[in-house]
Amino acid sequence: MWAVIGVWDIDPDKIDELRAQVPLMASSKVGLPGFVHGTWTLDGHMIQVYDNEADARRYHQAMIDQGAVEQPGVRNVVWDVAEVGAESQAG
Repeated sequence: MWAVIGVWDIDPDKIDELRAQVPLMASSKVGLPGFVHGTWTLDGHMIQVYDNEADARRYHQAMIDQGAVEQPGVRNVVWDVAEVGAESQAG
């Protein structure tokens, strides 16, 4: 499995607007090719896991091409793809 990892520094005047979008950001990924699961925080961190490298890299590049990684008031700190070494889950 492969993960797309993002971390952003969000201007205080944009944080409420972006927090309101978190549920939509999460639900809109469910139908993406290779998407397995994801986690989004309210302070600008996310990790999405894909079942293969090609789909993870395709999503990663698509967001760059769309300009979604850098936006006014939102500074990207990390935007990367990494191979998943292990996962754990309670229950």
